[in-house]
Amino acid sequence: MKRIVLLLACFALLWVGCKEEEPIAIAPDETDPELKAVQRTLLHLDYDYTTNLPRYLLAAGLQPVPVNNAKAALGRVLFYDKSLSQNGRISCASCHDPTRAFSDLMGFSVGVSGERMERQSMPLANTANFAAHYRPLDEHGSPPLLWDGRATSVQEVARLAITNPHEMNMTIEEWIARIRARDYYPYLWRKAFGHAKPTETEAFEAIAEFVGAIGAANSPFDIAMERNAGNPQGSITTDTVRSLYYGPIITTRVVPPPFFTVSEFRGMRLFTNHCSSCHSPIRPFQTVFEACNGLDLEYKDQGKGRRTKKLKDNGVFKCTSLRNVALTPPFMHDGRFKTLREVIDFYSTGIQHHPNLHPLLRNFDGSPKRFNFSEQDKEDLVNFLKMLTDFRPGGDVRFSDPFRR
Repeated sequence: MKRIVLLLACFALLWVGCKEEEPIAIAPDETDPELKAVQRTLLHLDYDYTTNLPRYLLAAGLQPVPVNNAKAALGRVLFYDKSLSQNGRISCASCHDPTRAFSDLMGFSVGVSGERMERQSMPLANTANFAAHYRPLDEHGSPPLLWDGRATSVQEVARLAITNPHEMNMTIEEWIARIRARDYYPYLWRKAFGHAKPTETEAFEAIAEFVGAIGAANSPFDIAMERNAGNPQGSITTDTVRSLYYGPIITTRVVPPPFFTVSEFRGMRLFTNHCSSCHSPIRPFQTVFEACNGLDLEYKDQGKGRRTKKLKDNGVFKCTSLRNVALTPPFMHDGRFKTLREVIDFYSTGIQHHPNLHPLLRNFDGSPKRFNFSEQDKEDLVNFLKMLTDFRPGGDVRFSDPFRR
């Protein structure tokens, strides 16, 4: 009997020794003063910040970027923290309202100085997934950020906003000192970075992690493309996506695919033939990321040219994705157009003969194109553009204000 017990004991020891070690979940100490500071000041933060992209976007070549949830949660707090501006009245979210696709309700944001900015705040949720949209897909690198393309990363944009005298008006040293002085950051910093002494690099990394997670991939357009590019059991290929998205302009009445109205489907065909190169809602299909679109013969704001001082860059601005466009009026860098219909009217008959006008907006003789859209064309285009709006990000608790106001 003793021998049997001894053998069983040895077997148990061997089994325990060979068993793969499993992580032990440790519940947070509810008496921890750092945790209490978080609970006192902030709402729930522990979410999965990953965006699941539709299969048709994956087939087209867009790939999700992994998200570190602890860093994204920390970045969310930094993004909404008004105490990190000079007068304690504005945050990143003041210019990037989640209910407006993270653009600005006022059109031109107001900074700590009380003055309006020169250009519109660009929406952050106008991509299927921010980090995926801006990752390099080929040798040309990442699309530029900001209207004049002066930034290539979210970290750069955040730094510019924090140090701009008309925005948050802080030095980086002041900004970090403010973060270190807030009692709700040590606990969050330990979760994200393993220590409680915030650094500049880590703060910008956390903001980039949060902004990179923001996405808008469940619009009526996404649903229609997903359902029509392949059934749930079938595979979706780049060719099936392209054949559905691109095609000849429809001039006769057709029966549209499911989840499209006739007008929306005609609008998509007009869009893919005239607009998609610069404004595709499918990132891998966009080929132009900055251009002069002939808004004026003489620009008051020279866009990229104001930064580079090069004549060839005058009037050149970033070409944005038009996802969530129904939430982001007014339109253009200076907000001159209040409605989508006004934008379409401009492209129909108003393109100016600027020296830097993009070739896609010129005729063979070099003159500006006149698309001369009919009233039906304009209605169809507006109806298609409205399909690109995903209303979830504004109501997604993961991207909402975490402060107990």
